[in-house]
Amino acid sequence: MPTKQALLKNSTDSHQSEIDYSTCPSGEKFPLPKDDDYASEFKKMQKLVEEQRLKNREIVVVMGVGFVGSVMAGVVADSVDPESNQPTKFVIGMQRPSTRSFWKILYLNRGMAPVEAEDPEVAPLIRRCVLKKKTLIASFTYDVLTLADVVVVDVQCDYHKETFGNVKQGHADIAALEASLKIIGEKIKPECMVLIETTVPPGTTEYVAYPIIKRAFQKRGLENTEPLLAHSFERVMPGRNYVASIRDFWRVCSGINTESRKRVTDFLTGILNVENYPLTVLDRPIESETCKIVENSYRATLLAFLDEWSVFSERNGVDLIKVIEAIKVRPTHSNIIFPGPGK
Repeated sequence: MPTKQALLKNSTDSHQSEIDYSTCPSGEKFPLPKDDDYASEFKKMQKLVEEQRLKNREIVVVMGVGFVGSVMAGVVADSVDPESNQPTKFVIGMQRPSTRSFWKILYLNRGMAPVEAEDPEVAPLIRRCVLKKKTLIASFTYDVLTLADVVVVDVQCDYHKETFGNVKQGHADIAALEASLKIIGEKIKPECMVLIETTVPPGTTEYVAYPIIKRAFQKRGLENTEPLLAHSFERVMPGRNYVASIRDFWRVCSGINTESRKRVTDFLTGILNVENYPLTVLDRPIESETCKIVENSYRATLLAFLDEWSVFSERNGVDLIKVIEAIKVRPTHSNIIFPGPGK
């Protein structure tokens, strides 16, 4: 019979193995970096960045290589100068080395997409940028922020609603975003532009992000330096047009000042197909933040509206498809959607 001490040791060993490894969806385990791995990792990144700067490439750090960030990193890394057809950006995908997410770094550095996608373009995009063009790499150290000319923030920001029926109940969890912004403010060069892509509550860039980074600058003795902050929300659509929904789609952007607006406009123009899908540049980040919330809410309202009438029709034997087709004859209502997924 095992002793109490043996049971305690086994429990400790089991816990230690959990916190020492990150397990990918296929079951492969990756040991988390140790304290002395960070210095060597940063030294490696410094060397790579020096080589890339000799090629006149802009250094872009994408914070968060999940559903949005990983493919955004690929799109940025795949961008080329229209005249020379040579890469213009070197991208570092930065991911916190947690047990849940560290495996994404190793996947990316193998040239493998850390997200599953129906889009056949995702896997070749990541593989091409990592292994062939060598314009994309992933890292676990926050110190890579010190090397960046641009930081793209794709940190998750969830909305929590515990109960339905009360529109006033619920809250946005921006704690992870705030923590990331604090680290960004402590690390980046004063001339580095920070582009927030995360869907956030209106006012976040100006009234949350700006004060956090400004305070960090002041602590570093940069009292007279204004952070370069911009917002441009993603319109990622899962499915077979995953990459195109980032690269070949209309985007809205804004900045907290004139220089920020110019920088974000130039940056997005260099990586997106703005010739066919022009940028819309708004005056203030709160406008672009509101834009994303309104367009999401508009779509959600339409879906909920048709769902309610679907329930009514099922209960009362009404053929809702015939009803909608009869309504669509009217020109002012010709764009009414049909109920059901993907219709």
